[in-house]
Amino acid sequence: MTTRRILLLEEPSWGGVQTMSRTLAEGLSAQDWPITALPWRQTAWGTLVQAAKQHDVIVATHNFGPTYAGAALKAITGKPLVSWVHGPLQDVLHTARASALKQLWLKLLYKQVSHFVCVSRTTQDSLVGFVKQLSSAQSCTVVPNGLGELPLGQPLHVHAGHGGDGLAPLLLGYVGRLSEEKQPGFLLEALRFLPSHAQLGVVGEGPLHRKLVHDGMDLLYQGRVHFLGKHPSGASLYRPWHITLLPSRYEGCPMTALESLACGVPCVALPIPAMRELFDRDAPYLLARGDTPVALAEAVMTVLSLPPEQVRDDMARIVARHTLADFVRHWQQVLRTC
Repeated sequence: MTTRRILLLEEPSWGGVQTMSRTLAEGLSAQDWPITALPWRQTAWGTLVQAAKQHDVIVATHNFGPTYAGAALKAITGKPLVSWVHGPLQDVLHTARASALKQLWLKLLYKQVSHFVCVSRTTQDSLVGFVKQLSSAQSCTVVPNGLGELPLGQPLHVHAGHGGDGLAPLLLGYVGRLSEEKQPGFLLEALRFLPSHAQLGVVGEGPLHRKLVHDGMDLLYQGRVHFLGKHPSGASLYRPWHITLLPSRYEGCPMTALESLACGVPCVALPIPAMRELFDRDAPYLLARGDTPVALAEAVMTVLSLPPEQVRDDMARIVARHTLADFVRHWQQVLRTC
């Protein structure tokens, strides 16, 4: 089977994009594909140009910064450019309040992309809705994120009290950036609708951290919410919790949800398109019945009322559709066509 020499333009960051970029590089290398990963911001331009000339395909690990650099490298070297699209583009641009000029520039830039790889149908629909029509020289493929074996990672110290009403604590967790699109404020409001023995651990940092601390001062005083800061990826992020919460306004194919399920921990989310795509077939009860904090809290109580064996088996079926082998195989098929 034909292999290609791959130049991977990375966007160093904390979160699912970095996790999947590393997973792709390791997966292709394990199949004896020559691959070079370079952080596009930290690498001298001359070095990037020489690397592009020495490889067959340029893969931008994100459809913003890395794709900007990849389009310039394609113009210089003529090498095909693959852009990896993680989130629903129209939602991302709306939240970022992107100007009409920025959107027009993006549409022109995306004409330079040879092949788009989207992490979900939700992401693909949003991309196509934005660009309106792909040219005859372009193509687009959905490759859902894949799960490798999750390392245990550094232990996470959970500050759990005794719980209210003499009950053992119900431990809820959140793993992610504390930013507008993730709607972390929903976490505090949902917690107020849950029994007093429910406690929340928040793993992550971001611009809304100070506001969350201020708004959750009463819950902090009661010992019901704990801000645990940034923490290395691994199974230790999820196994302390009974349930993980995902209140995002939008997602593509969230690694937080997949990793939580792979660790045997249910993930309860708002019913946004990407989460319906992920959960509807096997575990619709993991979705809130509305996009409100009280609906999120009700979904938590619903999951707790179900037989654990049912929840475990349903989660296993979801995880089985996101294997590392399928992920790498689909990427190989895309790269061979370039």
